[in-house]
Amino acid sequence: MLDLIIFTQYPRTYGPRRFKEEAEKLGLTCKIKSYKNTDLDELPEARFVILREPTANKNIYDLRDSILNFYIKNNSIVLNKDSYVKWSVLDKKTQALEFKKGGIPAVVELDPSTTDYPFIVKSKLGSHGSHVFKIEDKNDLYNVLLKYPKKDLLFQEFQTSGFDLRVIVLDGRVLGIMKRTPREGEFLSNFSQGGIVSEYEGEDREEICNIAFKTASHFKLDYVGVDLMKGNDGEWKVLEVNRACQFQGFEKATGVNVAEEVINYITQ
Repeated sequence: MLDLIIFTQYPRTYGPRRFKEEAEKLGLTCKIKSYKNTDLDELPEARFVILREPTANKNIYDLRDSILNFYIKNNSIVLNKDSYVKWSVLDKKTQALEFKKGGIPAVVELDPSTTDYPFIVKSKLGSHGSHVFKIEDKNDLYNVLLKYPKKDLLFQEFQTSGFDLRVIVLDGRVLGIMKRTPREGEFLSNFSQGGIVSEYEGEDREEICNIAFKTASHFKLDYVGVDLMKGNDGEWKVLEVNRACQFQGFEKATGVNVAEEVINYITQ
C-alpha cells in the first residue's frame, strides 16, 4: 500500500512535485498519477490522497468523482473530501451563488446591458487567470460572446484597487497572505500571468483572515486559497476560492513551505 497518492492533470507541475518531495522527506511512499492515465480497475491502495482540481472537462470530473468514491470506501484520508462530496464542480458561477448563501462579501454580478465600461468577464471554468477579460467597449464584449455561451460567463464590476490577495487556509489557520500586483499595463495579477508577488503586511490582516476562515468553513475545505480584492467601496471582497490552489508564487512571496504544511496536516 502507498502512503500517499496525488491525482492531477499535470504531473510535472510545481504543486504535485513539491507534495511528493515533502512526503519523501518524511520517508513516505508517494506516487503522482495523471488522471488521463488512470484505470479505475487498477487503482492502488493508499493511506492518504490528494486530488488536484481538473480543468473544464466533464469526463475528467466524472473520473475524479469515481476515484474519490473508491478511496472513501477504502477509508483513505482524502484532502478536502467533504467539499468534493458536496460540490463535484465548484465553478465560478456556483461560487457566486454560494457567496450569497453564506453571507460572504464578494464582487457583485452585473447585467452587461446596463453596466458602464470597463467591467470584467470571466468564464465559469477558467483558472490561473485564463479566460478572464477586461471589457472596454461593445466590441470587446461582442468578441467574448462569440467564444463563450453567455450562461457560462460571470460579469463583474472592475475593481480599481490595483492588487489582490491570496490567503491560504489550512485546517482553520492562515498560512500567510500574498499580495499580487499586475505588471505595468496589465490587469491580471496571477503569478502564472506574470504578476508581481510579495508578502502582505497590512494592518487589516485580522479582517482578511476572518473572511478567509468564513469562506473556507462554508465550502467545507481543509486546504484552500481564498482570493480577495478591495472593492470600489473600500471593503474586502472574495473573488474566488481555489480548493487545489497553486502555491509556487506564495512560497516565494511568504517563505512559507506550503507543501510541507499540507503533507504534515494530511498525514498527522
